[in-house]
Amino acid sequence: MRSFAAVLFAAFAFAAPAFAACDLTPIIGAPATARNGQALMITLAVENRGDTNCPGTIEAPPAASYMVDIFLSTDRNAPATWAVYNATWREDVLLLGGRVSRTHSVGPGVTARYGAPRYEIGPFTLPTGIPPGDYFLCAGVDLGGRVAESNERNNIACNPIRIVALPRPIDPRRGPTPRPMPTPQPH
Repeated sequence: MRSFAAVLFAAFAFAAPAFAACDLTPIIGAPATARNGQALMITLAVENRGDTNCPGTIEAPPAASYMVDIFLSTDRNAPATWAVYNATWREDVLLLGGRVSRTHSVGPGVTARYGAPRYEIGPFTLPTGIPPGDYFLCAGVDLGGRVAESNERNNIACNPIRIVALPRPIDPRRGPTPRPMPTPQPH
């Protein structure tokens, strides 16, 4: 009897359809360098690698649809949930204007591009107080986990970005700092 139950279970297991789900993956393009407080334009797309429709906020209630966060990080890892805005630097900070909350539903095998006609969106403003160095500008799709997906591990895409120091301000009373003149060498 046990072998009959095992065979019956195996037959149904192989005959049952696979779980259908969407699979959202962001695609981001960003400048290679930026400064503290700079406003950036980026390219953004969201691809559905799954086999069912992924609901966007335009067609579905926000509690059952995806949004995209644009955030700055020292690594390629996602925050535990939605990124949080702050005017000054901290890890995984949401950029000012960095939550794309009007999203389109994406069908299976389809890529939704944002910011037509040039596919640039923004501006997204970097916080102040970022130490100069190498960072990642990331797009995180459905960080709030509102959409059931077949793969939750591919919801982040990051581009390297170098934060450069701001130029030193010029003292209006002194003018620019003079450059040292080379010492003449005797011939």
